[in-house]
Parts: sequence; structure tokens; C-alpha cells
Amino acid sequence: MQESKARIFLRNPFCRVVAISKRPLMREGLQFVMEQKATRSSLVLLEDYLELKSEIMANVDVVMVELDRPLRESFDACGFINHLQNQYRQVQWIFTLPTHLVTIAVEYLLTNKTSLLSLYEPMSSIIEHIFDCDSEVERISSHLLQEKAAEVSTKDVVRLSLTFAERRVLRLLSKGWQLTQIAALLGKNYKTISAQKSSALRRLALKTDAEMYAWMISENGMKELNFPPCNLGI
Repeated sequence: MQESKARIFLRNPFCRVVAISKRPLMREGLQFVMEQKATRSSLVLLEDYLELKSEIMANVDVVMVELDRPLRESFDACGFINHLQNQYRQVQWIFTLPTHLVTIAVEYLLTNKTSLLSLYEPMSSIIEHIFDCDSEVERISSHLLQEKAAEVSTKDVVRLSLTFAERRVLRLLSKGWQLTQIAALLGKNYKTISAQKSSALRRLALKTDAEMYAWMISENGMKELNFPPCNLGI
């Protein structure tokens, strides 16, 4: 194991890394490893992907992004990063993300220079992807795939049985309608529409709007709401 790790660092000893993370443990862990075992490499720590300016992108080998945002913000982030990927094709990208963003990341971000890792990925795995980016590392880590499989297995045991009213409210919410607008459209009281949304979330074992929107674009969600694949239209 030690010999394998040594080879990883020797493959790219001059690696220029940008890491975008707000988690102190991630930032401090990367700093420690770089200082101890990759002294000829460089590390720039940022807190937001919008800080990725042209002067940085032109002088970097690897960008690691912690993609842990609400669903709608994640779509914006993916669009911005996808533009950078097309503009700076020499850069290797590493994304750490929660399981509910896997589908979006695969669709918008996954290329032959991209790796998708779990938010809870061991530091050793992250370091391996940074310094071994040109060889046969996992493009989607086994940790992330295991988490995704466990999530799907758990959700499969929940029998979805939304009422017609609950389904209709969720479909309109998926199109960006507000509860007040839905109430006006359907000629219902606001409290009635709000209650239908709340009962739907309880039935689906969802706690937040972020979880609701993530469920809407999942395979189970699209089936329950009768959406065509990759289409959230009413």
C-alpha cells in the first residue's frame, strides 16, 4: 500500500490544485497532505466556484469542487462549471457530492477528465484522484455508488401512493409555481394547497423542499408523477 501511494505522488509531483470547499476538515486535510507529501505542488483554497476566474483556470491542473447545494443552486453551478470544462479542456475535475446530485452530475459534468466522489470520501481516495488523475482512477467512486445503491434500496421499500390532488400540486411545484399561484389556478384556498403539499412530503418521507425537488427528478419521482424520462413538464 505504501509503495502504491508513493507512485501516485511521483506521477504528478508538480500538480497545481484548486480546492473549493467550506468544510474546515477538508481544507486543513488537503493543506496538511500537500505540505507533508507534495511539497513541489501548489494548492489554492477557495470557498465558492464563482471565484474560478480565467487567471486561475489558465494555471491549474486539477480543480476539486465540493458540490453540496440545494437542487436549484446545483443546476446553476453545473451550468457554470460545464462552461469552464469546455473552455479549459486540460483541467482535471473532481467533485464531491451527496447522492441526490449524482444524476445531475453525471448528465452535466461527467467527462473523461471528471471524477465523482462521495462527500464522505476518505481523504486518501481524494488525494489519489488528485495526483493520479491521468491513470485509471474510478470516474464514479465505489463509495458514492454504494451510498446511492443504499438510498435506492431504502426508497424502494416505501410504497408511493399519492392522491390525485397531492400529485397535481407536486407537478405544478416542479414547474416553479408557488403555492399561492397554484391555489389561484385551481381555485382552492392557500391552506388547502399547503396541506396537500405537506401530506405528500410525509407520505414520501421527505423533510425539506430540497429533498422534494431531488425526488421529483429521480426515477421513482418521475414515475409517480407520470413524467416522461428527462422531462419535468406538466
